[in-house]
Amino acid sequence: MKKFFGNFENYIMAFGLTVMTFITVINVISRKFLGLSMSFLEELTTSMFILTTLLGAAAAAKRGGHLGLSVLTDLLPKKFQKYVSLVTWAVAAFFSIYLIKYGLVMVKGEIAMGITTPSLGWPEWWFGMFLPIGGIFILLRFTEWTIKAFKQSDKEGK
Repeated sequence: MKKFFGNFENYIMAFGLTVMTFITVINVISRKFLGLSMSFLEELTTSMFILTTLLGAAAAAKRGGHLGLSVLTDLLPKKFQKYVSLVTWAVAAFFSIYLIKYGLVMVKGEIAMGITTPSLGWPEWWFGMFLPIGGIFILLRFTEWTIKAFKQSDKEGK
């Protein structure tokens, strides 16, 4: 069970990419051979792309795979490098909280106005929820990475 939750984003991303690929192939074949474009498929693809991108950022955070200036941090003594990860976490936390807060404001507005998707007519907030959900995952995974960096730094310091 721990492995499942540890790789939860990867499973959702794999599902999302599979759905996006399938939908896009169907839409291309439909356009090429039937001369028919299915705009509702494009709505689903765009929404899945947003979710996959945000979860991809969370998965990269878990691995410590985000771009950084390691040239500068490698020059610091080992005992100070963990504090750079703390600064990284603070910036990521600010960004994540921003995504969560304003994502929820956006969703509340979509619910209040009853906005629906143009082609499918589904409530727009279903897809709008991807923004705060992605922010939560990014915050959790950056926190996990920071804790791991501190533990590793403490082990190396002993």
